[in-house]
Amino acid sequence: MTVLKIDIDFKPPKYWMELWKRTRISMLKELGYDVKRIRIYETKRGLHIFIYLEQEIPDDEIINMLQFLCGDDATRVKINQWRIKRGFKDWNKLFSDVIYRKKARVVTCFYCGNKIPIPDK
Repeated sequence: MTVLKIDIDFKPPKYWMELWKRTRISMLKELGYDVKRIRIYETKRGLHIFIYLEQEIPDDEIINMLQFLCGDDATRVKINQWRIKRGFKDWNKLFSDVIYRKKARVVTCFYCGNKIPIPDK
């Protein structure tokens, strides 16, 4: 089993989320994946969503791509790509709080302008 972790920094209406779930299940099925269940948790700023797939997906880049296709936060997807390329084993983190790291190297996201701390290995 593989778990896709989706971060949405927005709290949409419930009926939007029902449609969102149906379209994600449909899309993943079209790509050859079976959804076992979907869990949605509210956070201060939005939602954390866990999509449990029947299949085991060994390729981290495929998991990150599927999370992107499911609507994961674009900045988080980019950070995950960097973590994967740098060899982090636990690259797929969801956080409830904003984390500040002293003396972390920071880059600016090309797409949204957010400041992104780059973790050391």
